[in-house]
Amino acid sequence: MSDFDVEVMSIGRSNLTFTITVDGRPRWVLRRPPLGHEGGSAHNVAREGRIMAALTDSAVPVPTVLDIVDDPEVLDVPFVFMDHCPGFAINTPSDWASIPDESKADCAFGMIDALAAIHAVDIDAVGLGDLRRPGGLIERQLRRWLGQVEQISTRETPMIHEVHDVLLESMPDPAGSPIGLAHGDFKPNNMIFAPRGGLNAVVDWELTAVGEALTDLGYFIAMLTVPEEYTSIWVPTPADGFPDTEALIDRYQKVSGHEVHDVGYYSAFAMWKLACIREGVYTRLKTGQMGDLDLDPEVAGEGVEDLAGQALTLLERS
Repeated sequence: MSDFDVEVMSIGRSNLTFTITVDGRPRWVLRRPPLGHEGGSAHNVAREGRIMAALTDSAVPVPTVLDIVDDPEVLDVPFVFMDHCPGFAINTPSDWASIPDESKADCAFGMIDALAAIHAVDIDAVGLGDLRRPGGLIERQLRRWLGQVEQISTRETPMIHEVHDVLLESMPDPAGSPIGLAHGDFKPNNMIFAPRGGLNAVVDWELTAVGEALTDLGYFIAMLTVPEEYTSIWVPTPADGFPDTEALIDRYQKVSGHEVHDVGYYSAFAMWKLACIREGVYTRLKTGQMGDLDLDPEVAGEGVEDLAGQALTLLERS
């Protein structure tokens, strides 16, 4: 008889991921909403699983989805059941260091190639046309994130409001960006890599939407410059052998066929969103809703102003 076991792959306030092993070897992956989840599209695992399943035969590397289960007799929450995808995410300097130096540039450009493939998906052909929403993606998210800050914040947030107004006033024409599938959280720790840096799969499709695809590129580039203490996410930078912004943009233009405009704006938009998220962390820390997180609320609060300030500086430069 085979020996089955369940191991935690990732756990936190995002959707939770577990590996099911057979005789000590990873065989399947189960992804479910976070503990205490009470609804909301950001943690809709059925939606996430549907997106990955729709991309199975596309040029986008994704895990193989076996089933999307919504049956309380099986589990009290919906879940996605997938084949295990071998490889590792880039979460730490040692993860990046494990990739041979001569392969690092190809690894980074492989991420850009995957991003271009995501943006090239014919959403109607793969059955995701219903993800379209009225209005532009940036316009919707400016309204949504500011509304969330105003709803939860226990203090004044003048910098978030100021940057919001500048972003709204200087919003690029959506026609200047390819309109298509936008991953929404495209960064190295949301991908699975082979030992030499080849990209096996893009994961974590919780925030995927349809709209200005260059929001993904701006976010990817912004993550290379935002201090780690503001995101709690390590990413490789040019100092670690990662290509610089100019090289990444050039690669995207060549692979996608789209000329990139206003990347400073899209990166500033990403930083502003990170500031809004940080304000939520600060508020929950202050109100005792994140007691398991060892983080000084005041340090978290200061990061909000710094992130928004960086976004404003980028907007002024661009």
